[in-house]
Amino acid sequence: MDKPYFIVNPVSGSGLAAQKFKEVSKLLEAKGVDFSFDYTAAPRHATALAKAAIERGKRLIAAVGGDGTVNEVAAATIGTDAVLAVLPFGTGNDFTKVMGFAKDVEGAADTILNGTVKNADAAEVNGRPFINVAGLGFDVAVLKATEKFKNKYNGMLPYMLGIIDTLSHLKTMPLTIEHDGVTEKCDSIIMSVGNGQYIGGGMRAVPMADPFDGMLDICYVERVSILKFICLLPKFIKGKHIKHKDIVHHIRTAEIKVSCPEACALQLDGEVDMTTPAVFRALPGALKVLLPADAK
Repeated sequence: MDKPYFIVNPVSGSGLAAQKFKEVSKLLEAKGVDFSFDYTAAPRHATALAKAAIERGKRLIAAVGGDGTVNEVAAATIGTDAVLAVLPFGTGNDFTKVMGFAKDVEGAADTILNGTVKNADAAEVNGRPFINVAGLGFDVAVLKATEKFKNKYNGMLPYMLGIIDTLSHLKTMPLTIEHDGVTEKCDSIIMSVGNGQYIGGGMRAVPMADPFDGMLDICYVERVSILKFICLLPKFIKGKHIKHKDIVHHIRTAEIKVSCPEACALQLDGEVDMTTPAVFRALPGALKVLLPADAK
């Protein structure tokens, strides 16, 4: 087994990630596993740590935290022979829901010891990698609104308050969508581009996405009234919104370009990062992941 290197976000999950990592460490030490670790100290620090580790010859790199931490570490491992392990001890852990990473301390330790390596897909937008879901519109507005509540509340409450705040001034985006020789125009409330399926700590925004099929799945909701969108939101939790084909649309493609007359902000794996125009591309098999031995 390659000597594991852990990159730990000490503030992820309100400190839960660091606490659970200590528990995992004790289990690995009891098994005589030699490993090393570092704590992140700033945004994008995890990417820098992972790149430096790969240059030193590390080949098993574990991200300890939530989706943001996993995204940063994966940004360094995508397209290399380094294997990404995930200890999903953050708040949302949306990528874990589709990948099947072990969520408990014992399971995480067992994956490090006995896990199996698989080649999963990744994706990129304007050259910047992501592994789960990128999007624009409503989810970006929610993420921005959520920041106002993070200093007062922990867990998922800031996100829920962000949803309520955003609904009070719901906006649409006039989008031009280009893929597979087709050009479409629409007024959309939210667009999600999925390698994975979940956003916001459990909303199944792109239920048809499969991170092992080499394709991207895109789901977008066209302009509707605030009341109709509020009624649609609960259906996102189990991915049932996709049944409303009159207002919810699905595209499966390897590459798609999205533009808007005014630049629209994008989120990548829950981090607001750039603006349109945006070219999204699938990166088939570009991400080596360590999964539990019994993973399907």
